[in-house]
Amino acid sequence: MFNQSPFRSGRNNAQPPDFGNILKNVRRFLPIAAVLIFVAILVSKGFYSLNSGEEAVVTRFGKWVRTEEDAGLRFRLPFIENAHIVNVQAVRRMEFGSTMVNGEYVDIPEEALMLTSEPGRVNGLVNADWVIQYRISNSYNYLFKVDDPEATLHAVTQAAYRRVTAAYPLDDILTDRKDDIQREILRDLHSICLKYELGIEIIAVQLQDASPPDEVRDSFLDVTRSLDDKIAKTNEAERYKNEELPIAHGRATAAINEAEAYKERRVQEALGAVARYRAIEEEFRNHPDISRTRLYLEMIREVMPRIKNVYFVDPSSGNLLEILNLTQ
Repeated sequence: MFNQSPFRSGRNNAQPPDFGNILKNVRRFLPIAAVLIFVAILVSKGFYSLNSGEEAVVTRFGKWVRTEEDAGLRFRLPFIENAHIVNVQAVRRMEFGSTMVNGEYVDIPEEALMLTSEPGRVNGLVNADWVIQYRISNSYNYLFKVDDPEATLHAVTQAAYRRVTAAYPLDDILTDRKDDIQREILRDLHSICLKYELGIEIIAVQLQDASPPDEVRDSFLDVTRSLDDKIAKTNEAERYKNEELPIAHGRATAAINEAEAYKERRVQEALGAVARYRAIEEEFRNHPDISRTRLYLEMIREVMPRIKNVYFVDPSSGNLLEILNLTQ
């Protein structure tokens, strides 16, 4: 009883576990488990997700193989393929002449100061702040055609707005030709981006602020105020025109209607007179003696009241004799 093995339990007389055999089985399955874990890690590393508006340019050993455009869960070969994710929907900004530092704009004089064209005078200077808005239109070109597309875009934009600005007088830049300048720069940048295959689409070019050099700032401010007064006067004249023009149109319409009515009345009167004349003519043709007598009597009736004396001329002597004084 005292010699019984501690691994025996009561009546079952169970044998103790064979740890050596267990360890041997674990060692046998350990490589398989390690391989399975490694494969699982590789597979998990190959999955990635694309959000709406994103594209993935997939390269294999650095060479492009495809571009994934559909949003959702995607797969690439781990450690063999790389997925370069690019947001092609976001609108990006690039500023020139000033930049945001700690929540405040700081001027960059070397970007803001540029030449302008002054016909008949020495070229002037202007300080201008620009902003362009753009997005990535071709993810492959953006990643692989140019080493640094952002730096290239920055350089070509400076060249474009300096070239265009140098073709305009300072007055035009500060007053009413800003839209023309912005459109011309936009066309230049569009053609340059296509030529260099930057994979970038320029959406807008904005001249944020333009100011003359300090030496002539006051004079140009006077010009600006004069132009503002001109615009105000023009708007006031347009408002007066819009108020008075309907009234004038109403008066003109009334005058035209009155003239038309007068014309119609006179035409009808003339037609009536013609009808009466033709009736008289017809009667005269039918009864000439009666008509002649009637006309004679009408003439006498009209003339006789104005006769004061009746004279008789003697044909033989030519003397004028008063026969009858009708006034007595």
